[in-house]
Amino acid sequence: MNLRVVGSAVFIVFLGISATFLAEAQIMYSLKVDIGKNINQTAKESGAPRFRIESYWGLEFYEIVDMPLNVAVKFSRPGFEISIKPLFSLTMSADSENKNDMAVEQISLLFSRHAAKSHEDAQAFISDILKQFSRGKWKRHIDENCPAVTGRSTYLDHAGNINGTCPLDPAYQPSREDWIQLMKQANSYEWLGDGVIAKLTISYTEDSRGLTYNIELEFEDFSIRNRRNAKMLSKELAQGDEKGRKSTEKYRKEIKENKIKVNNLEANALQRGDQVITRSQY
Repeated sequence: MNLRVVGSAVFIVFLGISATFLAEAQIMYSLKVDIGKNINQTAKESGAPRFRIESYWGLEFYEIVDMPLNVAVKFSRPGFEISIKPLFSLTMSADSENKNDMAVEQISLLFSRHAAKSHEDAQAFISDILKQFSRGKWKRHIDENCPAVTGRSTYLDHAGNINGTCPLDPAYQPSREDWIQLMKQANSYEWLGDGVIAKLTISYTEDSRGLTYNIELEFEDFSIRNRRNAKMLSKELAQGDEKGRKSTEKYRKEIKENKIKVNNLEANALQRGDQVITRSQY
């Protein structure tokens, strides 16, 4: 069972995969996907024998689950190629509301549990992915609510304690101790390139069954994401104002307070020898 969240709606998608598909998939070595073309056309040109398709109120999801470990998925946009395996699932989504010929607007790649069986494996595995992004035309993305800093300062709070809430610096390798503490909760890396935002999210759980890493790589149309977020925010503020909560006033106050917080974090980064850099905005 996969849980998908689009806008303010939640969709629970029950997906299966046939033995016939698995037999066909065993001979595949690489699937190619991209953002921006009709989802059915993208699926046909991907190289996959078939996808499971689910439709909900104008939304379409194309998915493959239980993927063979030898099958890689390649984000194939020239200059921004990223090839990934082993994977558990590949999901593409499109929304008729955008009136863009049902173009793929989001791709989600969920990694197999076999990708990393120890903290050392995970850190080495993620390092290889980061190198792929550094070789392409991708630029690091830093949200305006996060300090535009480098190195260890990306995950240190005002007191200098580890408190990862913003995307990490892909050019910096955390120590093993920092890594283990960071990945107890979801942390991420983000990039922008050619109108696409890519987000690599990592976390782990450890219990009586052992260590399990959860790794997901998403590609999304940046302008569509921004429009959707702006629409949702506008709706939430309007509803709050109507109910007398002064939501817009509080939001504007939070923006000012956060700007001061970001400036302080950037100043702290400079003091410890890290850098303040220019944000990518394309």
